[in-house]
Amino acid sequence: MRFLHSLVLAFFLSAVAASAEEATPASARDTDIRKIEGIFGSDLPKTERKGSVRLILHPHFGDLTNRDYIRVLTGLRWGVNDHMELTTGVESYFDHGLKSTSPGTGVGDVRFGGKYSFREKLIPGYDTSVGANLYFPVGHPPVGMTNGHNSYSPYFVIGKKIVRYPGLTLFLNTGLDFLQKTNIPGSFERNTPHSSSVSLTPGLVYDRYPFHYTLEFSYETTSLIGKDNKQFFTIRPGVAWDLPPSLKFHSKGRVTIGAGIHVTSGPDGFSTGGGGKLRAEFGISRWFRKDSKKNNDK
Repeated sequence: MRFLHSLVLAFFLSAVAASAEEATPASARDTDIRKIEGIFGSDLPKTERKGSVRLILHPHFGDLTNRDYIRVLTGLRWGVNDHMELTTGVESYFDHGLKSTSPGTGVGDVRFGGKYSFREKLIPGYDTSVGANLYFPVGHPPVGMTNGHNSYSPYFVIGKKIVRYPGLTLFLNTGLDFLQKTNIPGSFERNTPHSSSVSLTPGLVYDRYPFHYTLEFSYETTSLIGKDNKQFFTIRPGVAWDLPPSLKFHSKGRVTIGAGIHVTSGPDGFSTGGGGKLRAEFGISRWFRKDSKKNNDK
């Protein structure tokens, strides 16, 4: 019965995605790589185009073998104007029915974000942006789903497109991560900070649509704003592929699959990890335009 519930969930996600399609031509901004949890973790300077609203679905299919539940991140990204975007998301968990134990079904965390792009006005020749990501565990999620802390993460990012090599972008992302303990039980992954930290992440992105190649070098320290003195060094290469229409049932949304690995040196020694990810994005701006038109006709 639980497996049947999982099939129903998959069908529901597909139906929502199909109904959210928006028949608009893709721009260069739409085909560039964006942050994909587990593959490419850095925010880049670009923002969503003005007036665009995107529905984001990110099921963690790797949970089918690694956990007794599956996480599904559902979010929205809104291009407020030519310089600003806002994001929000909810990560739910569902019993997938493939293991004997059952954590139930619920919402594990909520997320909010915002980004303001200065384009090349702040530093001529370089794209720059400032933003923040907020993360809050909620409810009674499985212990391994969250670390039990609220996270407030402001950042500044600078990027440079290399004209000599079309598709190549170099970037530098620096940020703070302020952790606040909650009464929700959680656990930290190996070689991750247990208190507030400062991070510095240079890297590169090579967009050769429909393929995208990423490489990040991250340094994180709790020495400046944390409660201890821990250092973390991570290398994270990744690759992503935008599926062609024939493999996404000719929908006009964007479906990206990818894989990445990471090697981290920290207080727990060397640790490695990786896996495959899938993320789908669909334009839903027309939903709001229809509602607006109906209201004007009344």
